[in-house]
Amino acid sequence: MGDKSCILVLGLDELASAVARRLLLAGYAVAMHAPAPPAILRRAMSFSDAWYDGAAVLEDVEARRADSDAEFLQALRSALTIPVLTQRSIEAISRWPWDAVIDARPDPDAATRARIPAELTIVLGPGGIAGDDCDIVIEIGGNDPGAVIRSGGVAHPAPAMSETLVCAPCTGLFLAVAAIGDLVSAGQVVGYVGSMPVEVPLFGRLRGLQRSGLHLPRSAPVAAITTDRRAPVDAIDRTHQLIARSIAFVIDREQQGDAIDAWDSKLGFRKFL
Repeated sequence: MGDKSCILVLGLDELASAVARRLLLAGYAVAMHAPAPPAILRRAMSFSDAWYDGAAVLEDVEARRADSDAEFLQALRSALTIPVLTQRSIEAISRWPWDAVIDARPDPDAATRARIPAELTIVLGPGGIAGDDCDIVIEIGGNDPGAVIRSGGVAHPAPAMSETLVCAPCTGLFLAVAAIGDLVSAGQVVGYVGSMPVEVPLFGRLRGLQRSGLHLPRSAPVAAITTDRRAPVDAIDRTHQLIARSIAFVIDREQQGDAIDAWDSKLGFRKFL
């Protein structure tokens, strides 16, 4: 990897993917980790399909599943793709000398982070305490997404997407008959859970849809429909862009020895110590 800092992003959802993509383009060697098959609705807005299909592309950046040391090292060295690590044992991940670990999982876990040595640990949103179980917490909700917290935690969860969720009518295997990005009408069937059809309640565009073949419990989210024509279905949304930009700047300043005191979502970083 030469002089590139190595960064591990825990998670594979839209926010984790936006952060990993931004860091790769900023010149870092980046890997992602998800030890279990992800059940993510907005798959086209993330790298989650790489876990199943071997590769996924988000805004012209590719992530590839790395099942061997050779694939992992090749991806890190090339800086052309993001390797997706799927090892269930965190000890296998901890053997690599990470410069920074970013916990972007919806439910961050301090015990997991503690077993991955790194010079810098960052937690996105609630679930981390800066100065206690991590170095920095990044605000992901509220009025200032991307805010840098150096002491304490945050209470704001990720803001809810402006969309309508459709849930599984029963427990069973899901079979999709539509695709993300499709325009759908009220009453249209987009898939089946077992033998039960999944119908959408309104006209709109499919922003999210579970993968065929997943076994879903009753009431699990199956599809997400947006009526906002401007809402992305296969790109990074603005809030995630802000958060990813904040993290890239934080890591850059940390490595240069500068501590960031404040961040403003409109003005950017506005004070340094």
